Order: sequence, then structure tokens, then C-alpha cells
Amino acid sequence: MIFAFYKINMLFIFKRISILVIIIMLDQVLNKTTEHVYIIAEIGINHNGNVDTAIELIKKAYEAGVDAVKFQKRNIDEIYTKKLINDPNQGEWNIEYLINELKLLELSKDDYDLISKTCKELNLDLIITPFDISSVDFIMNYNVKAIKNASCNMTNYKLLDYISSKELPVLISTGMWSDDEIVESLKYFKEKNINYTLLLSNSTYPCPYEDINIEYINTLKKYSDVVGYSGHEKGTFIPIAAVALGAKIIEKHITLDKTQEGLDHKASMEPDEWKEMVCNIRLLEKAMGNNKVVNQAEMLAKQSFCVSTYATRNITEGEIFSDEMYILQAPGKGILQNQLKDFLGKKIKRNIKINECIDSSFFEETIQIKDWQIRNFKKIWGLKCRFHDFPKYSVLSAPIVEFHCSQKDMYDSLTGVMSKSSQLVVHAPEIVDKMLVDICSDKEYQVTRSLDILQHSINRTIELSKNFKGKPKLVVHFGGMLREPGVDIDELQKRLLNKAITNFKKLKFDNDLIDILPENLPPKPWYLGGEWNQYGFMKEDDIMTFCDRFNLKMTFDICHAKLYCNCCNKNINDYVKKIKNYVSHVHISDTQGINGEGIQIYEGDTDFKPIFEELKDIDYSWVTEIWAGHLNNGKEQYKSMQLLDDFNEYI
Repeated sequence: MIFAFYKINMLFIFKRISILVIIIMLDQVLNKTTEHVYIIAEIGINHNGNVDTAIELIKKAYEAGVDAVKFQKRNIDEIYTKKLINDPNQGEWNIEYLINELKLLELSKDDYDLISKTCKELNLDLIITPFDISSVDFIMNYNVKAIKNASCNMTNYKLLDYISSKELPVLISTGMWSDDEIVESLKYFKEKNINYTLLLSNSTYPCPYEDINIEYINTLKKYSDVVGYSGHEKGTFIPIAAVALGAKIIEKHITLDKTQEGLDHKASMEPDEWKEMVCNIRLLEKAMGNNKVVNQAEMLAKQSFCVSTYATRNITEGEIFSDEMYILQAPGKGILQNQLKDFLGKKIKRNIKINECIDSSFFEETIQIKDWQIRNFKKIWGLKCRFHDFPKYSVLSAPIVEFHCSQKDMYDSLTGVMSKSSQLVVHAPEIVDKMLVDICSDKEYQVTRSLDILQHSINRTIELSKNFKGKPKLVVHFGGMLREPGVDIDELQKRLLNKAITNFKKLKFDNDLIDILPENLPPKPWYLGGEWNQYGFMKEDDIMTFCDRFNLKMTFDICHAKLYCNCCNKNINDYVKKIKNYVSHVHISDTQGINGEGIQIYEGDTDFKPIFEELKDIDYSWVTEIWAGHLNNGKEQYKSMQLLDDFNEYI
């Protein structure tokens, strides 16, 4: 299967989709107040008349992440003729087979009591299809969220009248009926004010692909405010395609074993298929946006691959920008070709050196770093830069200077990096030999190289600290990320933590000379041109366990924590309460969704006040970490510090 590697392993992202089930109910889907796709696992008669099997199917559906399970209820004495019931052999072979099966498959009231109780315990909606009037009365004894009307009863107006009198949503399958017949029935539905939703269906078990006619969903959209798909074909991909076409309700049959004898098993999906389908629908929901948004990985790619303006000579403040002053080269950190028209002919506001990247800041009234006005914050504030930027920032005599380092920085000799007025913080490299630094990895070479660069980082930090004030801090990412979603997340996270503990012991350092501060990491970080899945050093309990094991404090990245909480439906204030006594250093930036990090203050979804209030009695240092904050003479970094002045009483 093309999506098989995902399966339910996206459990980490959704942290069991039942969290959403509690919040997003069927009425929100029907009222179009959510983009959530409502997924129904049709157990139907695949329980084979055994309530224990029914309960097992409910639990398997729950594990797959569905919103609802559905059953069927019949009183065959009310549906079929007495003569046929007494002697099914009088009917055609298909009717004879059907009657004999249905006699064996009805569940009792006690069975439904247990089914209803199980659904309630698992926060699953219960939906039942009644095939006759007395069955409608029967199912109303249970807290059904909707009534499903079978395809065979789309024109059974007497039954539909009685169903609609119960004032519940009515989901109507359209198998067996032509477009003309559907349109004719719509007149009746509207005349009787039935609260209906139409589902595309084909009543063949299993249905051939060529008979599905999935694009008919677009026609159903003209007939029904919300449309769905009730499938009987083999495989998982048709419902996903239906969602792409606009279906907001998906129904498929679930079975424990497709090879069983019975009416519906051959047209059903087994639990692993259900996990795959649900997960891929949830992924598709995320992919269904209609805006063209450039994400952070693309911004990095733009810088890496696009060409922009570089000075061909020394340019003096006051000159008018013209074509002869620049050449187009990569990286694209300056003015891009499509932006040139906005700058040609404008006056340059600062001197530009030959070969220097020309960006928009050279045309603005930029506040020079030496002129920054920074208030005296209550906590130990600092600035973030690279070694080569330090001469510009050193004039501020910030209490803390955090250097974000590359592998090359750790091995090169350095001169001139010193400040007796600033405490040193080094952010250890995250990349080594084109690999992620990861002491949790199963690849021994990666672990060896990761430990090597971390040991160099420790040694270099201690060496550099002799030219700075006080005891240095080393911010470290210990890894625990995978390209693809992992399997058995709880066990995976335990294994990664244990590997980190085992490998960290191999590093040599003196706690009296350096504070090593593991940083909490985001759920979907951007590395090496793409998005990864984070499993290590993200959960607060894992970080606390690691810190306790080695008597360490931590770097608390507010943005990373908020992304994790957004992802797993947690409250960041609860997160902060748990980890606050471990905090020694803080990274501050805003957040968007589950993967938007480094957002400027107030431009994301983080409420900083309760976070800072919770940390007010903790002794820590902090810096801001704004995406590309170092560009344009540190413009965005300075802006973030000005905005944080609103919280001066806490930080």
C-alpha cells in the first residue's frame, strides 16, 4: 500500500483521535463548522450474531481512530412475508440465503445494552440502521447520534417518515438508485422536512471499481449540504479519494477476518486496513488547505537555491541603487529577482562592502545594533548570534550571549570571542557530517559522531568560558527523531530515553565547570530540508527523568513546548508547572499549529503571560529565537525584545 508506512503510527500526532471525537461531534460536521471527516465503522452483521465479537469489533474500530460504530436492527417478521420466512426455499437462491442468514444474526436487547455501554466508555458515537418501524422504536432506547437509512429504504417513505419524527440526523445511502430516482426522492425529503444527508453508495458486495462512479459525489453536493461515501469495494483508497472530492462522512464495513463466510465479510476491511485508512484520511485533512503557504523548510530552500543580490563593488550611503551595482548569486538571502523592481532607483541608506549580500535593510532607516535600547529585565536576558556576528553585538554588553554553533565552529580555532561582562551560552551543533546529532540513534556511527561533536562542544565551551563571565551553559539537542512515524510510540520513547541515558554516560565533563542543558524538542522539527517526527526529549516526563538521572537542569524552549502541546492536545501551563524547577535557560518565540516555530512575538498562538507568571520565581536566563532574527542587522531579534517589554514584571 502506498501509505502503509503511516498506518496508525501517526498516533503520536493525534494522540489517539478519540480526543477529537469528544470535541468534534456529528452535528458540527453536518453544520459545516469543522473540516473534520466523520468516520463510521460499519459493524453491521459482521458480529455473526455473537455479542463478544461485536464488542471486539467496537474496540478494534476505536483503536483505528473512528468517530462512530454502526449496527443494523431488523424485525424480519415485519419486513418479509410470513410465507417466505417459514419456507425461504420458495424464494430465489439469493433471498433464500439472505433469510437464513438474517435469522441467525439478530442481537438481543441485553446485547445492545452492552454495546451501548461500551461505546459510551470509549467515547464512540453509536449509530444504528433500522429496517422497519418496530426497530426504530427499539434503537431509540439507546443514545444514537444519528439514524442511518439503508439504500434499500431510500424510497421507503413510510419508514422515513417515522424515522424523521425522531428528530435525529438521517444519513441516507443512495445505492440501488439512479440519479432520476434520487432527485425524485429529494422532493419528498424536502416536502417532509427530513434532516437528510446523502451518501454515495453502490449496493454490490464487493463493488467493482468501475461501478463506483466516485465523481458522482460532485452531483450529490447539489442535492445535499453535506455529502458522504458508504463503500463496499475492496481496499482503503477509494474513501480517501472520496474525501479529496469533498465527502465529509465515510462509512465502511469492519470485520475481524475477510475470509469468513457471511453476507458482508468479503466487502469489509480488517483492523489493520482500518488503521491505515483512518490515518491517511486524517493526513489528507491536513493537506486539504486551499492557500499557498511557504513553510519554514521552503524558506530555507529558497535561501539555499535561489539567487539574490550581491554587491559588485563598494557602495556608499546615499547612492542610487542600479543594475551595475549587483550580481545575482546564491544563497538567496538578499533581494530576489522578482523584488528588484521595488528597489532599483532607491537611495541606499548604509555603506555596502563589495561581495556583501544586499538585502532590504540597506534601504531602510535601520537601528544599528549599537543604538538598541534594551530595558533592564528582571531575569538575565541575552542575545543570540553566531561567532562571526559577535563583534556587532558585543557593544551591547548583554548579560548573556548565546552562540548557535555549527560543526565547523567546534573544530576551528577562534580568536577575539570574549566578553568579561557577559555569561557564555553555547548552543551545540545539531548537524554532524550531514547527519543529525542523535545519541538515541540505532546507527552506531551516528551515535559515535554525535558523541564526538558533543564532547568537542563541551571542551570548546569550557575553553571559551575563560574569556567570559561566570559558569558557561551548553544547550544540547540529544536527538530522538525519525523520518517516518514510529511504531508503538510508548515503547519507542522509552527505548530512545534509555539509549540517551546509556550514551550520555560516555561524555566526560565536570559539573562544576559547565552546565549541560538538554533542550525540549518540537513534534515536527525541520532538518536537512524536510520535516521529521520527534519522539525523544519532547515529553516533560522524559526530560525530567533524564535530568534527574544526571542532576542536570534544562533549556526550556517555549515554542517547542507549545508545539508539542498543540500536537497532543495538552495545556502548556500544565507542562510548565511540571518542568519549571528544572529550568535554567529559556528560548522564547511564538508558535503556529504543530510545526510553525520561531514566530515573532504576538504573531502566533502562544499566550505568554501565564507561562511567565508560572516561572516568575525561577532563576533563569533567556534569549529570543525568532526565525531569521539575525538578518537585516538583527531587526527581528530587537523587535522581539521590545515586544517582550510587555512582560517586564515577570522576565
